[in-house]
Formats: sequence, structure tokens, C-alpha cells
Amino acid sequence: MALPSLKLLQVLALATVTSLSTTVLAQPGNSGRRGGGFTSTMSAGGMDPDYMLRDLQRFQVALELSDEQTLLVEQFLRDYDESFREASDASRESVGNSFSSMRGNEDSPEQQRTDELRARSRELREKLDSANSLGDEEGMKELQAKLQSEMESIRDEMREARTEQWQSPERQSAFEDVALLLQDQLRLKRKMRIEFESDLVVILSEDQQLLWPPLERQIIRDRLLPRGRLSGETIDVMSFVDQQEYTDETLITLLPVLEEWDISVTPALTARDEHMIENQGSLMTAMRTMDMTSGLDVMKAQARHAENVRDISGTAIENIVLLLSPEDGEVFNAFAKERSYPRIYRPTRTDRAYKAAMELEGLEEDILQAINELYAALQDEMIYANQRILEATHRWESQEQLDRMGRFAERMTGGSSERAASPIQEAEEGKRVIEDNYLEQLRMLLTEEQIEALGGLKKREARGEGNQRGAGGGGR
Repeated sequence: MALPSLKLLQVLALATVTSLSTTVLAQPGNSGRRGGGFTSTMSAGGMDPDYMLRDLQRFQVALELSDEQTLLVEQFLRDYDESFREASDASRESVGNSFSSMRGNEDSPEQQRTDELRARSRELREKLDSANSLGDEEGMKELQAKLQSEMESIRDEMREARTEQWQSPERQSAFEDVALLLQDQLRLKRKMRIEFESDLVVILSEDQQLLWPPLERQIIRDRLLPRGRLSGETIDVMSFVDQQEYTDETLITLLPVLEEWDISVTPALTARDEHMIENQGSLMTAMRTMDMTSGLDVMKAQARHAENVRDISGTAIENIVLLLSPEDGEVFNAFAKERSYPRIYRPTRTDRAYKAAMELEGLEEDILQAINELYAALQDEMIYANQRILEATHRWESQEQLDRMGRFAERMTGGSSERAASPIQEAEEGKRVIEDNYLEQLRMLLTEEQIEALGGLKKREARGEGNQRGAGGGGR
């Protein structure tokens, strides 16, 4: 996350006691990525500290600590850091050992059976490829049908073997061990946080204690925002505003929205985090027993918490746009969308191709005008295409994540299911069709040399398009 400027902090500090001045020394979260592995989901951040030694300067500036208080807080942080590091390293090692035990011995009968099935599957696949390459030669259809039947039998055996491995006593025991280890780590983490905060508040004056809540909220946001798994869930609205370098007058105008976001998003983040912590035992039990009904119920509730965080930030951005001038609002809206939903709003290959084409030397005036007109039309169509993807993302992203979990569970229990059509991918494909169409129209306006100068303007390979230009594309 970008660090808010001193100017913004000064304006907010003058406006309210609960200013966001603490953000001047905000530290980036551990990761800006969404998603994560199984252990990161289950641990719900249990292996990550709530406070770090590098936070000392933040406490010193935001709480206006004296030299004596600074020394005390430094010692609190050192004690916390040392104790947490020791506990988390031990927990991480134990969890890793438990997961390693799930994989079993490479020489075990179960693993040998799996390896044998994989080898048979590869052999049959090669035979089937050879049979398919011979086409309609005599006897090939019967051979293909026989090989397909054998392949299906092997798939059934592999599903059965996978289910047996998943439900083996060794794996069940390992799941129980992991659940206990993670729960112990989370309890210890909460205990250490409470102890640190209690020690901190004791040494603060009454005036300094008034400065603690905004600092606490900022630290919570820095820690929890990057853990978002949905598009638009990880954004820092304060940072977005600061990067615009608005005047003090504009910042004061935006202050109510920033305050509301500060006060609203922090408890939403905390609720999202605590829900995962409180339901960790249920999730681990669901994974161990493959009772995915209860597990999916927990994850559905978790998805609602995530959507709430995303929607709070989205509402704040909309309100900021309304308070700005039309020109500034348009710029800020585009800035926020591109950073909140980069997959949707970042510049596309077709967009870059048109901009580069406008800079080509020796373009005839009528060709340049045609390119400009096409580019304007492209931008208009992209507005609606992007909006369709955004709406599909808001509506379906969390559901598609749940569907992936459901398919995983079915595979582990020996079942199988078809992947449902993705409304998000359908909307994205609609956008790609528009882009390909405008890319082809651009090719039709340019000479072969100009096309080559732009890198060839090839369409997606998946569409099977060649390098030939469309009709009417030569001679300019």
C-alpha cells in the first residue's frame, strides 16, 4: 500500500481527534495477493503477528510518545516479537510435519497402486491418440471405443484410490493434529495481543489514549486488508485519495467520507477475520470427514463478510466521486477502478495497439481520422463490456470460489462433477470478441509494414486466426 502524505495527515489531524494521522508510517501488509493455500485459509492469519518491531516509529509519532515511553514500547514490542516468533515457528513446523505425514510413504502399497494406475492411464492415452490419428481406418472405431472404456475404468479406480487415501486413519489423525495446532496458535496470538495492548494503554496519558483508537484501526487495516480474496476487497481508500495530491480544501471536503470508511471498514475486517477463527474447528472437521455441507455453510458466511468489506470500500469510492468536481471525479473513478479491478480496467492489448497506431509516422490524414473514430467507438463499447464483467464479478466471484471447493470435495470422495458455466468468463469472452473485432478493423486500415511495426497485431491463438489482413486492407 502507498503511504499517505504528511499534508493529508495534517488536514485530518486539524479536523478531528480521531484523525487518520497514524497512516503516515503505515506499513504494507504481508502480501497483496488474493487467494492462498490450504494452510493460509485455515490458519486465518494465525501465523502472522498483530504487531511488529518496525511499528515502533508509528507508535512514537501517532501517540506522541515521550522518550521514556518510547523505550517502554520498544521493549513491549521486542518481547512480543520474540515470543510470537518462537511460538509461530514451532507451530508452523508442527503443521508442516503433519501435512507431510498425509502424503504417506512412496513405497507404501497405496502409493504404488496410484503410480501403477497413472502409468496405465498414460499408456492407454498414447494408444488412444494413435488410434484417433488413424481416423476411419478399418477397426479403428471399435478400438477407440474399447480404449475409452478402459480409460474410464482406470478413472474409476483412481477416484476410489484417492478416496481411500483421503479417508485413511493416518490422514484423519493428521487433520486432527493440524486442527489442534492451529487453534492453539490462534488462542496464543489473541492472548499475546491483549497483553501487549493492555501494557501499552497503561503507560499512556488520557490525551494519548484518545489517539490510540485511530492508530489501532490503521494497524488492523494494514494487517487485514491484504488478506482479501475477492476483487476490490483489498483496496485502501485512504491511500487512493492521498495519491491524487488534492488541495487541503478538497481533502477537508472528503474528510466525512474518509472518516466513515475508517470507522466502518475496520470492524468489517475484524468480523471477517474472527469469523474464520471462530469456525476453524468446524472447517477442519468438515475437511476431515468430507462433510462439505457444513464446511460450505461456513465459507458462504465468510464470503458474505468479504463482500461486505468490498462493498464498504466501493461505497466510499462512489461517495468521493460525488464530492469531487466532475473532472476530478472522473479521474479518481478511473484510477480507483483500475486498481480495484485490474483484470477488468487495466489497458488492454487492443487499447495499446490503437494508441501506438496513432503515433505511426507517415499516416495519411484520413487513416488517422478513421483510427481515432474507431478508437472512440472502442472505448464506448468497452464501458459497457467492462460494466458487464464488473456486475458478473460482484454477483458470482464468491460463488465460483465455493463451487471450486465443492468440486474438490467431490473428487476427494470419489465423485465427479461438471464445471458450471462461468458468468464472469462469459462476460470476459464477450469483451475479447469486441477487442478482436476492433483489432481486425485496425489491421484493415494499415499497410503490412505498419502492421509489422506494431508487432503484427495478431489475434488470440485460441481463435485460430492467421496473420492475413481482412479485405480492403492493402495499399495505404
